[in-house]
Amino acid sequence: MQSKIILPLDNIPWDRAKEILKKTKGLVWGYKIRRSVLEKGLQVVKEIKEYGNVMLDFKLFDIPSAMTESLDEHLKAGADITTVHCTSCYDPASFGLTGDKIAGVTILTSMQPDDYKRYYRGEDIPGMVEIMAKDASSYYDYLVCSPMELNKINRINIKKICPGIRPVWYQEKDDQHRTSTPYEAIARGAHLLVIGRPLLNASSIEFAIKNTNEEIWKAL
Repeated sequence: MQSKIILPLDNIPWDRAKEILKKTKGLVWGYKIRRSVLEKGLQVVKEIKEYGNVMLDFKLFDIPSAMTESLDEHLKAGADITTVHCTSCYDPASFGLTGDKIAGVTILTSMQPDDYKRYYRGEDIPGMVEIMAKDASSYYDYLVCSPMELNKINRINIKKICPGIRPVWYQEKDDQHRTSTPYEAIARGAHLLVIGRPLLNASSIEFAIKNTNEEIWKAL
């Protein structure tokens, strides 16, 4: 059974990232990257695809022409998924692109209710994510959201990618607030899970991924 794990290598220098790629090939769905592109350019996507799928995570938010330029380059480079902010209201079809490899980002998992209230009005977080998901389903094949909102949007026809995933064996506290276990997220309807620190900081990343995959497969 193919893994549902996206391993983020965003903040990892290329030399270390290359070591992780070698260790985890075939164990995860693919890799979420940003820094590697900034260090080496988009040609690094092709190199990483030798180890798995690639999710480019720049969360684009700009005027449509600028977003089209970036997205076109991302897709030509071979990205399997690339991200835009839902609030950009970007319609790829209007600019000659398809949405099958685009993910709309909703409310960041690091944002707590008090932070949310500073910038949004009229809806709570689950309600706003539902609005975004309904709109995004007309444009994109993927949605990035907290696992906490999955119950609210599980009937909306869009593939859900969830960061903020913390395996049951991981007890460290960090800047992610709206989180759940892999089992809970998959059981609520997540399609792919972004799992970083619990795996990257483990004494054996291979063993940590194995344990996490087993937790996911139980939910399936």
